[in-house]
Amino acid sequence: MEYPEQEKFVHAGLTKALLSGLEMAFEGDETNQSYGWYNGLLFSLEPLSAAQAGQSITEGGSTIAAHADHALLTLRVVLAMLNNQRIEADWQSSWKLRQLSEAEWNQLKSELRQQYQATRALIQEKPFWRETELTQMIHHIAHTAYHASAIRQILRSAP
Repeated sequence: MEYPEQEKFVHAGLTKALLSGLEMAFEGDETNQSYGWYNGLLFSLEPLSAAQAGQSITEGGSTIAAHADHALLTLRVVLAMLNNQRIEADWQSSWKLRQLSEAEWNQLKSELRQQYQATRALIQEKPFWRETELTQMIHHIAHTAYHASAIRQILRSAP
């Protein structure tokens, strides 16, 4: 599909800024000075066991695993959109994940990392951005940061 020139945004700084924001939202590490104080989603999930991932603050509330599963689904939708594809997303089911085995938990974390890396690669290769794509990518970065923060709050509130 061809787009009119006025709908294309091309700037090296734009790609660099998107990659930086995405990296911070996923890989941020408060012990690394390049990220400052921020802990990203993958950094927050990596050391957790499956038992910890099954935690929620309230009875019946969202678990860490549910936040991770929801973030994975969102990443798949964004990646499809950036590839000019559309996938069906069952948003309600993404919140139902409660308990899982260590193998299932490790698989979820692995899939999340793979989808994140695929998104990074696509951003690096993208020759231009349409306004809708740029908007979705910025929203996705903020959305990921929200879930990283929600997970930290669950961990802080856990008994």
